[in-house]
Amino acid sequence: MKLLIPFLSLFIAPLFTDAQEWKTFSRDSILFTAKYPENWVNKIKEGKRVFFTSPSEGTDDNFFENINISVNYNAEYGKSVKIKDVYASVTEELKKTLNEYTEESLQYFKWNNEDASELIYAGYSKSDASLKIRITQWFCFSNQNLYVATFTAHFNNNNHNAVAKKIMNSIVFK
Repeated sequence: MKLLIPFLSLFIAPLFTDAQEWKTFSRDSILFTAKYPENWVNKIKEGKRVFFTSPSEGTDDNFFENINISVNYNAEYGKSVKIKDVYASVTEELKKTLNEYTEESLQYFKWNNEDASELIYAGYSKSDASLKIRITQWFCFSNQNLYVATFTAHFNNNNHNAVAKKIMNSIVFK
């Protein structure tokens, strides 16, 4: 019986995630659509960066996990510049943004039928040296646009990982 309960929890937990209502984000001026849970907050910030922020997990929750998505155009994206070509320069820049930068994984996959990469890394915030975060970033060139989806979570909090991955998987390029 003790072995059965953890095994069943692997199947039951996703049922509750799927039971919540999801909204569709779409704006004519922004080059993607995405689905997100109704209890997450959606905001558009400067440069048409779109943020989806997790709900509070209680009175002690002082860090809200979030996904932000940006789209940048360059005529060379996807033509002379390929996604695998930018990895070295991207990681050098990322190392400057966090104290104790640690790369956890890098993998390549298809996103909207285009070559993409997923980079997962962790480190301490430069603005708050006590705050360790884990970041999952997806990079993809499509129609001369660079799509970057970034999920930022408190290092010790995995509560929103499944929902974040579902949001990121729902992104459809325009």
